Amino acid sequence: MRREAIDAGHLAYVHAMKSNDPQALGRLLAGDVVLMPPNQPAVAGTQAAIDWFGRFVKQARTVDATIIEWEVIVSGDIGIERGAYTWTIAPVAGGAPVQDRGHYVAIWQRQADGSWKIKRNIWNSSLPMPALA
Repeated sequence: MRREAIDAGHLAYVHAMKSNDPQALGRLLAGDVVLMPPNQPAVAGTQAAIDWFGRFVKQARTVDATIIEWEVIVSGDIGIERGAYTWTIAPVAGGAPVQDRGHYVAIWQRQADGSWKIKRNIWNSSLPMPALA
């Protein structure tokens, strides 16, 4: 059941991203979650993560998020999810969509009520950095 709960949580996370729904994303996060987005400071706490995603979707909307590699390891009350993704976003102000490819690690933890929530999440791009002028 543990692996199935993490799989369901993973699918709900991808759905929340595709729906551009910060509240849905927040329901999947532990109270002491730490998100580690690329090129930014870490974001600690559920409300801070909801606010971060809310600010993000005001600037760009997820058009597609596809997991192209996925592995889950569960031991006791901890699950480690590792994978690779493609993520297409469209600027709210207009312009061509942008596609990123990268890798991520999410650490899930079983909560006191038996649910599984994300405790830590880090992702990074596999694309080369733009040339610096």
